[in-house]
Amino acid sequence: MLKRTLAVCVLICLAATGAFAGGGSESGGSSAQPQQQQPQQQVVKMRISGNNPDGTPATEGYKYFSKKLAELTNGGIALDVFPSGQLGAEREVTEQVKAGALEFAHVSAGFLGAFVPSIDVFNVPYLFRSHDHYWNVMTGPIGEGMKADVEKWGARLSMWVDGGSRSFYNNTRPITKPEDLKGLKIRVMGSPVMIKTMQFLGASPTTTAYAEVYNALQTRVIDGAENSPNSVASMKHNEVAKFFSLNEHMKIPDIVLMSNTAWNKLDAAGKDAVKKAELDAQGWIKTEWARQESLSLEACRKTMTINEVPDKTAFINAVLPLHTDPELKAKFGDLIERIKAAQ
Repeated sequence: MLKRTLAVCVLICLAATGAFAGGGSESGGSSAQPQQQQPQQQVVKMRISGNNPDGTPATEGYKYFSKKLAELTNGGIALDVFPSGQLGAEREVTEQVKAGALEFAHVSAGFLGAFVPSIDVFNVPYLFRSHDHYWNVMTGPIGEGMKADVEKWGARLSMWVDGGSRSFYNNTRPITKPEDLKGLKIRVMGSPVMIKTMQFLGASPTTTAYAEVYNALQTRVIDGAENSPNSVASMKHNEVAKFFSLNEHMKIPDIVLMSNTAWNKLDAAGKDAVKKAELDAQGWIKTEWARQESLSLEACRKTMTINEVPDKTAFINAVLPLHTDPELKAKFGDLIERIKAAQ
């Protein structure tokens, strides 16, 4: 009897051992194999340089761009935003993008025009009939041709960024007619067309780095400058300039450049995601620019005397010869005429 009891106990123990060895699987087979780890997604890290501070349409738009890229790639592209010229001035970041050392950079068309002749056409004064005309040119066939020119130069035109209308601000007097600019040292970008425009208007153009304009106005190294209300307010130039005259002589966009090196490293899905995010961000910035413009004008009114210039005829007539200038004709061909004819 004792032997039989011992035998039964041994059988129970063996059965239990077999059950544990089988891992409790329904098949009762051998122990489960360890699960294979899924390969981790390779994250493409990128940077975008901006020259405007936080809170401005462009900088907030680049944050939106970063968010859209992350969403469209499930975190596969991580874009870090560096505002306020943290990665360098326009010339430095432009050279970095062209060399493939930086993925994205915000630059003004006024600056880029020194390297890509067709882009310099935005510095021609009073070229656009309206803000819609301006955007239709950039997003239509003419703008596509400019993108091709930028690519030939050595980078990719990622998106157009609204730059609003540029007007004069200074510490000497209101500008109500071209004669009021006579003798005033006005800061401009380094574009030859812009310099020529100032000369036609009677001003004395001087090139000063954008980041140095505040101090130059404060110390009276320059008498004034020209820019959009959003830029004047965001850079706090309204603190150091007395008069803001809304003559709206130019509409110059900003541009986001993308490194060809960074673009060529992306697979087809990555490129598609970048294109979708760019288009979305471009529209977002355009809407935000319009929203902030009225707020910026109100901020400027608190510290500046703002004068409207409802009749711009005198300014237009002063610079109209530039539209048919032989030197510009040689540079732009029929581009000025095509822009003016565009709907």
